[in-house]
Amino acid sequence: MSQVSRRELESHPYVVRLLGNLNWKPAAEAAIAYVLEGKSCPIASWRKSSSWSQVEAAYNEIKTAKEQNQ
Repeated sequence: MSQVSRRELESHPYVVRLLGNLNWKPAAEAAIAYVLEGKSCPIASWRKSSSWSQVEAAYNEIKTAKEQNQ
């Protein structure tokens, strides 16, 4: 199983944009902690946010690309 690093995820264009916006950053950081470390989300509504979805999409894109390159 391929592992996505924090650096890879934080370098993805979706995540770069989210982390650069003060309104979106907290949800994006929580989503990063969830997908990389399994940490629970401190605010339930963030799980339904666009920021959360975009972090998951970025994670899945990176993971799929790594698996295809193996």
